[in-house]
Amino acid sequence: MSHEFVWKNGRRAQHAASAVLVAAMLAACGGEGDGLISANRGAEVLLKGREATVVQGTLESVKYRLTSMSWSVRPLAATNPVLSLTNQDCAIAVKNDMLTPTLATITSPAGSGGSTWQCHLVVYAQENVTVDAVYELVLSGVNEAGQTVSYQRTLRVQPLTGLTGLDPDAAYLQDLTIQPAASVCRPGSPIQMVAQGIDITDPGFYYRWRVVQGPGVVLAGANTPTMGFSTPIVTEPTITVIQLEASRSPLTSQTQALYMATAVVNSDPTYPYPFCSSRQEGN
Repeated sequence: MSHEFVWKNGRRAQHAASAVLVAAMLAACGGEGDGLISANRGAEVLLKGREATVVQGTLESVKYRLTSMSWSVRPLAATNPVLSLTNQDCAIAVKNDMLTPTLATITSPAGSGGSTWQCHLVVYAQENVTVDAVYELVLSGVNEAGQTVSYQRTLRVQPLTGLTGLDPDAAYLQDLTIQPAASVCRPGSPIQMVAQGIDITDPGFYYRWRVVQGPGVVLAGANTPTMGFSTPIVTEPTITVIQLEASRSPLTSQTQALYMATAVVNSDPTYPYPFCSSRQEGN
């Protein structure tokens, strides 16, 4: 099964590294559909070791409604390090389903309807690399007819030089995460995030929480292991990406910690509950 690539001009937007997102349209593999995966350097998704980026994806199923959607990353070399993916199963997604069945044609039977789903993925290269590591990034979904619609793009991790901060051999820091890792909330809802994977009772750590994508919000406890904020007041589903850095030395605008984690929050006006629904890392 082959993939046909059809390039189209994309809108300019700012992602976690303030790079320009260039949209690429790709043809479906399996069911009838269309889709979109963002890139930040030409036709590729690019990030440095020890850094994170946000990828935006869209799947469209023409004749049948989608039932699931998820991301996967396939290393193109056995030595490539494993990447950390937040919202990999699209637990936080914007789903638009057509309720009107699609009509039959001479060459195609009638369908139940159609879907256009959107999903953000946070990709974090937890380990640095010495040479470029190349991956295939795939967004795929299954519709009600059991057909698969999938799209792919090249993802490249490049070496990050001049690292300072934490000891890279400190094994207890390798699993730095944020809990919850992914949440959906009604706009204006309070949410609290906590650093995990390090000893947060150790006074020798320095912390820095910040918003790397989405509307500006006031972070309470931005230099502590536990941080809280109220989700932004918006009129349409809006993604906010939060980044946490930890270091044994003070963090300034000129310094970067070796260890970093990310979390994503979807502020959705249609979400019916006054509390956030959250997904823990690893669940």
